[in-house]
Amino acid sequence: MNYITSCPACETQFLLTKEHLKAYRGKVQCGNCEHIFNAKNRLTEVSDDIRSASEYNVILTTNQQATPNSDDKPINEMLNGVLDSVPNLQDLTTNIDANDPFIGQQTYIEIEDNYSYEDEAPIVIDDLASDTKFEKKKTKLNIWLILLSLLLIILATLQAIYFFRSKIAAEYPQFKPYLVQACAALQCSIALPANLALFTIDDSDMQESEHYQNVINFSSALINNANFTQAYPNIELTLTDTDDQPVLRRQIKPNEYLAANTNLDAGMAGKAELRVKLSISVADISVAGYRVQLTY
Repeated sequence: MNYITSCPACETQFLLTKEHLKAYRGKVQCGNCEHIFNAKNRLTEVSDDIRSASEYNVILTTNQQATPNSDDKPINEMLNGVLDSVPNLQDLTTNIDANDPFIGQQTYIEIEDNYSYEDEAPIVIDDLASDTKFEKKKTKLNIWLILLSLLLIILATLQAIYFFRSKIAAEYPQFKPYLVQACAALQCSIALPANLALFTIDDSDMQESEHYQNVINFSSALINNANFTQAYPNIELTLTDTDDQPVLRRQIKPNEYLAANTNLDAGMAGKAELRVKLSISVADISVAGYRVQLTY
């Protein structure tokens, strides 16, 4: 069975269940004005089919309109009838026996309430008769969800920028100064891109030196096909014998194949081409061929 109660402070109606009344002995807090009261003092029993106080009011109004009472009297006439039925207090004094031993004595009945409503927190109940407050709460909840979603999107974007800062700086040079400033504060660095798929090593050739014995001269062209600057790669040169088996392998770093005054940190510009020339000592090794690849 459900019940309807109302806040004595703001007269807002609420729909309650037995569980509400059992909890804290009926002590509740109005969700509209936050007034604390005992719901048991203002109860109207309703059917289980009633789901809200507004639904109860609609049914009550409908029933009153459907069954009008022709005998209804104005409220003034009803009050006058009640007051006429009350005896005059002055007439009651004439019937008092002066010899009655209980005359002049007062008897008090003490009613103790051992339960303190301040010991426990009340149940907060919301106005079930009003959809406006529910809509306000729903609107506030939606605003918080939107703000939380925006915050998560911003955090995800900043995280992506942090991890892909080098690629962003390479493909969008106009943003590189801002990324450098941000990295200075975060104590990070922006490395040059290192995409070997955008490099090409072409026009390679290997010949014996005409001036030095057991020395092989290697030459090739290194091309950066990217539209942006990349870090200089390493050149791995493998010399093979007549059976195409490796007999000597060397990894040549950028500072070994570049000119002495080259700035390695500046990287190789996009669409740039570099001619590489190397002299390699092979001692008494018989060399018939070679293989070359780029590494980092």
